[in-house]
Amino acid sequence: MENVEAGRNAASVSVKLPEFWRTDPEMWFALAEAQFILANVTKDDTKFYHIVAKVDQTVICHIADLVSNPPADQKYQALKARLTSRFALSPQARLEKLLGAADLGDMRPTHLLAKMQEVSASLNVNEELLKMLFLKRMPPNIRPVLTISDGSLAKIAEMADKLVDEPQAAAVSTSSSSNAMDEIDYLKEQVEVLSAEIRRLKLNPVPGRSRSSSRSRNSNVLCWYHQKYGDKAQHCKQPCNFRSKN
Repeated sequence: MENVEAGRNAASVSVKLPEFWRTDPEMWFALAEAQFILANVTKDDTKFYHIVAKVDQTVICHIADLVSNPPADQKYQALKARLTSRFALSPQARLEKLLGAADLGDMRPTHLLAKMQEVSASLNVNEELLKMLFLKRMPPNIRPVLTISDGSLAKIAEMADKLVDEPQAAAVSTSSSSNAMDEIDYLKEQVEVLSAEIRRLKLNPVPGRSRSSSRSRNSNVLCWYHQKYGDKAQHCKQPCNFRSKN
């Protein structure tokens, strides 16, 4: 019997907890309970006094009555409930913290996302809203690349880590995405011009319009690349009637 008790006492000594986390009591208790399991600590009294030993003077006043006059049973649960209720953030405070979260600063994007996910865990925030808040806090030079990515939020954060670590890759990716968006805008403009021309022709049909006029108009058609870069264009898309001046 003595050997069993000695074994329990030796195991309980191996429990090593940090000082109580005022800003995140729920996660701190999760850590404490993991330590209890690893050390095979099951006695209520042992858990209770391990927790009491890790609170400082600014916290002990919130549990003074429990320490001075512990309940007959469920001491640990009473202590946990009291500290959690006093220091855990309310749903409103969590939402305000999520919406007012600091910028990336010197954190890695994946670390920032982890903090945001922790704060939003009990708020029923969908991934799209969290993605919007996350992207808002990304550096401007990589935000366009991340915005057009259709991967999961975790994958986007991993991509952001790489882009932050490799500024040159971020610049190339941003340039490519910017060109793609420019081309889309150009095509939209062309569609609008053609639509306006069709509407004009329907309202004011011109009888006997010559084919030469039509051919002359078609000869001025330029693709997006030549429209933007002229002789320096590296690519060309048909239809395009660009003629080099050289």
